[in-house]
Amino acid sequence: MFIALESKPASARRQRGMSLLFALLALAALSLAGVALVRSVNTSSQVIGNLGFKQDATSAGSRATETAVAWLKANPALLDSDSPPGYYATSLESMDPTGRTTTDLNKLGLINWDSDGCAYAVAGTFANCSLLPKEVPPAAGDTTSSKYLISRLCEKAEAMSGTNICAKPAMLSSSGQPCKGVPTPGSACWFAKPVTVPYYRIIVRTTGARNTVSYTETIVHF
Repeated sequence: MFIALESKPASARRQRGMSLLFALLALAALSLAGVALVRSVNTSSQVIGNLGFKQDATSAGSRATETAVAWLKANPALLDSDSPPGYYATSLESMDPTGRTTTDLNKLGLINWDSDGCAYAVAGTFANCSLLPKEVPPAAGDTTSSKYLISRLCEKAEAMSGTNICAKPAMLSSSGQPCKGVPTPGSACWFAKPVTVPYYRIIVRTTGARNTVSYTETIVHF
């Protein structure tokens, strides 16, 4: 008795080998796609977290600005002269708050934010590190730290006069707002009087989690 054995052609065996190769390639592609997806999710989470920390720092900076404004209103007798830390009666035109815009050709003065001799800036790129900010006590549960520096926009640290020019609105309306343009009869600026109080510049630096740093600058007038 003879049993006939059927033999499959060599082409069928080659096809099975090609199917395995395609399966391995597909598996490798899916693995790479999975790794890329995980990395994308991690990066997105980090970006969202950093933005959240940045917003928290900016919010804390607003509270520090309000603290600086309250100090100005509470100390009118001290505003004609420097009162460090935190207040300077001149415009400080040669000041660089961040320490990143100075060059060897135009060295500026820096704010000693961390009482470390302005280590945040490159040594030799600034003229001095003598400006002292004032720290704002953090609110309960707040992990940020804020400091401010106030600069009165005047030429000299003395009372306003003809020889000590200060930046200020030209006129102030009856509602307490600076007048703009040419006043018209009957308007709030028609009987306005010259302003005798200058502008004040408030610079705040806030540090938070993950080395987050936020700078805010506000110009105020009373």
